[in-house]
Amino acid sequence: MPVEKSSTTVYTPLDDGTGVLLNVETLFYFSLNRTGAALWLELEANNSSTVEDLTRVICDRFDVDQDAARLEIDDFVKQLERLKIVRIV
Repeated sequence: MPVEKSSTTVYTPLDDGTGVLLNVETLFYFSLNRTGAALWLELEANNSSTVEDLTRVICDRFDVDQDAARLEIDDFVKQLERLKIVRIV
């Protein structure tokens, strides 16, 4: 299930490693913790990633259980999709 960032979404990184997403069309914004910021940077770098790709990136970068990470990332992507910040293709 590929995930693509919306072309109407702007990302602003913050000094503490977190960030903020803003969909300039809907004016919905979303605050990202460090993990969310790492996921977003992965989406920006590849323009499209699968949930499996994102899970692998997070498990490589942080010491987390793969099954737990997959569930959290799945929820994260669905939440961003509802806000029209990403789309699942």
